[in-house]
Amino acid sequence: MGWPGFLSGRRLIVRGDAMNRPVHISIRDDLRMRLNAGEWAAGERLPSETELAARYGVARMTIRQAVGALASEGAVIRRQGLGTFAAGGRPTRNADLLLSFAEEMRRQGREVETRLIKAAVEQPPPAAREALQLGQSAAAVTVRRVRLVDGCPIVVQHSWLPYARFAGLDAKPLLDGSLYAMLEARYGVHIVRARQAFTADAAGEPDGGALGLQPSEPVLRITRTTYDSSNLIIEFAMSAMRPGYPIETIMERRPEPAPPPPQAYSNGAPPSAAR
Repeated sequence: MGWPGFLSGRRLIVRGDAMNRPVHISIRDDLRMRLNAGEWAAGERLPSETELAARYGVARMTIRQAVGALASEGAVIRRQGLGTFAAGGRPTRNADLLLSFAEEMRRQGREVETRLIKAAVEQPPPAAREALQLGQSAAAVTVRRVRLVDGCPIVVQHSWLPYARFAGLDAKPLLDGSLYAMLEARYGVHIVRARQAFTADAAGEPDGGALGLQPSEPVLRITRTTYDSSNLIIEFAMSAMRPGYPIETIMERRPEPAPPPPQAYSNGAPPSAAR
């Protein structure tokens, strides 16, 4: 497949921005944009490092860094001695189904791995304390983990749960990589619904490091409050998801209710008019 802008033989120069953004990040973003636009189909070989270096007007090491970043995202696949190839479709998250991350990815035939960063009992931050409706001295179980799909870190999740209800959870917070599975199996929780909010933000140091992103790179932040069958809040979670992975939702347009029919009066006029 031809690459617009390259057929003329002119170099495509990509420079870092005014905030001293590394050149390889700009090239990575340009290549990602072209991949998302379908300029290379799944399984199609990308130009070699030498070709890309000539076309962008940079050193091969810069191209290697850009392609390596794409490989860590799962956007491309490197094959020793063969080259770099466009990866297949990325996993999709559905905002209409209340599933654990592991359940959602496995339904799509993906390989899921969970790396536990932290599990402890501590005083929660104000946002978690308020969401869980905890008293000022009440503790929470905090669970922080990174979720990888097909070897690529996709989302870092930080959950807080009431310690009074889930004492001991910090010792073994996950069952088969899933917090929800542990809550249901060990504590008999019946999870029924959740409320979520989505915002875009910079990754920052902790989340960026866990996801392999620069602190200034964007992430999708997801805040979730989860309820059980008794309408009690069992979890408050804050997640950071790397860009490039779609979230699907279904919306229905409902017609506005029809206005009530006019009232009928025995004499044909409302009581006020009869006075």
